[in-house]
Amino acid sequence: MINCVGMKKEELPTPSLLIDLDLLEKNIRTMSEYYKQRKNAGIIPHQKGHRLPIIARKQLDGGARGVSMTSLGLAEYYVQSGIDNILITSEIYGKNKIDRLCGLAKQANIIVSVDDLHNVRQLSEAALDSHTKIKVAVELYAGRTSCGVESSYVKSFVKNLREFRGVEFQGMWHHGSESDVVKFTERKLILFKTLDEIARLKEEIEDAGTEVPFLSAGHTCTWNITPEHSLKDVLVQAGSYVFSDWCSHHHIEGVEAFDCALTVLTRCISRPKNDEAMFDFGMNSCSDECGEHYHSVVGPCFKDIEGVRTVTEREELALAVFDNPRDDVKAGDMFEVIPAHADTTAKLHPCYYGIRDGIVEVVWPNYGQCLF
Repeated sequence: MINCVGMKKEELPTPSLLIDLDLLEKNIRTMSEYYKQRKNAGIIPHQKGHRLPIIARKQLDGGARGVSMTSLGLAEYYVQSGIDNILITSEIYGKNKIDRLCGLAKQANIIVSVDDLHNVRQLSEAALDSHTKIKVAVELYAGRTSCGVESSYVKSFVKNLREFRGVEFQGMWHHGSESDVVKFTERKLILFKTLDEIARLKEEIEDAGTEVPFLSAGHTCTWNITPEHSLKDVLVQAGSYVFSDWCSHHHIEGVEAFDCALTVLTRCISRPKNDEAMFDFGMNSCSDECGEHYHSVVGPCFKDIEGVRTVTEREELALAVFDNPRDDVKAGDMFEVIPAHADTTAKLHPCYYGIRDGIVEVVWPNYGQCLF
């Protein structure tokens, strides 16, 4: 990381991770203004992509009711940064992590996911030993890519959970099973079935005498679907909208409102053939994405070069093959690449360079990249 505030973008070393600050702020504002008009839903934006408390603060200032994240270490970092209303969307195991969770529960409003009564017992015993109580939410099973309790067992699971004195039942949340569905109408149909089921479970649990104050379902690709359901006060874990990326912006209907704010600055370093160019970015600086349920690979896209047939990445280099021979891309020229997957690309760099009008306005150290 170099001290480069005030420098022109073109003076940065390559590859570098850029944030278009105008687009970042526009994306946050779009989401914020939408949810300010919705009474049935709110947003607890997921932080796994940017992992930056300063961006989280912008989201909270825009009306977010808290944040969500997978990593306990990231939650600790956020609490140290003054953000103290957090849903941890993974189950916490191991004495070290459970003890850390107990310490964090004394400092902030933390809700952690559970889906196993043995784990609940571990959390309860540790909490009692630490003279605290851990708030928990039951994760609902969403298919083979999720943790969670299947619907038919949720009511009995909650009943048994409430026998443990060291934990406090808060509610339920659902990972989502519709993120790969391209068509908006199909995705809405799938989500509404999920929300119908959550509403049924909530009613059953409350009829049995247990309050369910917390519900969460949906993410960026259902940001404007979840609030249309009749389920009251459901919180959406939208996260990737902040940066957006090549896959989500161009392949999923309904997220066109968000622009690609994250790019990798790169330089052309060779023109071996008139329809080929080599660049100084690769998999170590710009992540690919797996599409079609991880059976295919989607690569990055050049922001300012049209007519690119394919982009093939190695560790440190990338080859672009053009549709036709061209001489307007020269060795030494600089370009920006839109990552196929912004979340994983962000973790490959030590810092973000915030750009406005072509000038470096801020440099944000990427301290959250290695927190687990």
